[in-house]
Amino acid sequence: MIINLWSTPRTGSNWYAAYLCNEHRKVNHRTQVFHQYLNYFHFINYSKPNHTDWVYEYEKNCSHPYYRFDHLKKSIAYSLRSGKRTKNPDEEENYRIEILEKHNHDKFPLILHNHILPMSEKSYDYLYRKADKNVFLYRENLVDQLSSYALAYQTTVWKPQKNLPILENIKTDEKIIKNLYDRIVYWHKLDKTNCMVVKYEDINFNNYSEIKIPKQNLVKPFTQLHKDTQNYILRLNEEFSQLFSV
Repeated sequence: MIINLWSTPRTGSNWYAAYLCNEHRKVNHRTQVFHQYLNYFHFINYSKPNHTDWVYEYEKNCSHPYYRFDHLKKSIAYSLRSGKRTKNPDEEENYRIEILEKHNHDKFPLILHNHILPMSEKSYDYLYRKADKNVFLYRENLVDQLSSYALAYQTTVWKPQKNLPILENIKTDEKIIKNLYDRIVYWHKLDKTNCMVVKYEDINFNNYSEIKIPKQNLVKPFTQLHKDTQNYILRLNEEFSQLFSV
């Protein structure tokens, strides 16, 4: 079994991937989650030693995701590998598809959590057709989603941390926000016929205490942004409303 979870950033997709895995492990305890398996950013990035941020040029003590095919188990194994990458993006993409083809997904079910962009059409079409089920996750409140991304990008705090300060007047480059906006628009234009569609606002994150991914922001990110950034997000929200108005 392969289940795709298609999302965009700041939609609770890490939590929902963990939820899907937890539910399917009740049937088969070998179920695994692979995050961003065929996302282009994850063919080229490196994790910093504290794992709170990423870089795209190798720095000392950084690591990167490493997948290999376990010939004994007939399954994909994952680890973090230190040092520079040895494959270019095209080679990495082809390699990951190749070992996924060999993977015994009946014995070792996979939840493949990917943001829909940046990803090649080849990878998207392959995963979409390969899966037994495609789940599309989105956030109805565009202002909250863009604000969360703008704050996380500028502070480089992408994951929940203890004692996060409440900030003021955080200004984010409009190009960064527009990039996410374009990805969200792309997500909404994808064909979802016979697929499962889940709305962030319908998820009860408190129902599953066994999933230890706490809420990151206790105060709305929008209120922590600079007025110029707030106004830009509101303009994009208006554009989005007109684009997808019924």
